[in-house]
Amino acid sequence: MVLNIKYSSEKDAKTYIDYVYKFKAHTHGRKKPSKQLLERLEPELQKILTSTPEEKETYKKVLEYLNKKDPKIIKDSINKLINRWESTGENTITFLEFLYQKPFPFKKVTLYMTTNHICPYSYENRYFFANYRFVSEQMDVITHELNHFMFYYYYYKLKEKLGDEKFELLKESVTFFSNPGQRGKPNEIPLRKLYKSKIFQNLESVIKAGNKFLLKN
Repeated sequence: MVLNIKYSSEKDAKTYIDYVYKFKAHTHGRKKPSKQLLERLEPELQKILTSTPEEKETYKKVLEYLNKKDPKIIKDSINKLINRWESTGENTITFLEFLYQKPFPFKKVTLYMTTNHICPYSYENRYFFANYRFVSEQMDVITHELNHFMFYYYYYKLKEKLGDEKFELLKESVTFFSNPGQRGKPNEIPLRKLYKSKIFQNLESVIKAGNKFLLKN
């Protein structure tokens, strides 16, 4: 699988609009996630995001702010991750294929570096984000997000009965098996307790159990 690693200031700016200026995703029990993200930003960027009333104008100002940054820093981070992916990326795909007992379904996925402290994704457009600063966490983010892509590809039919929010919660919860060191979101706790309560034969049985649990609760 080819992982195309790049940076787009336009896409980066959009993450601030969609998750800090206004949180446009399911919170899954997180309290005021946009406020928590805002507090981690530089004061100048915080001011832009809180003092501009119009979304389009805010996006424009965030983009201008990002374009003033030294591009070399992000380029260096991209090159480091490219080298790391080339040496270990095949192991990540093999691990996920073993976990799902299914082939990884895509030949190419794009990773965009972000200056934000959240790593959203677009399954439809086959891309996701990883923070450019935290090199040690980038491979964990890759595993996490590619797990999502496999879940969408092989289990999207579950969304019909679960509905969007519960389907998304189930998707998040199965990262417990690919990224056990990550805490997960608050609403995942009952599912994670379920997964720890017994030995499952495979991920298929885990997903069936999680799906059954969410349909009842």
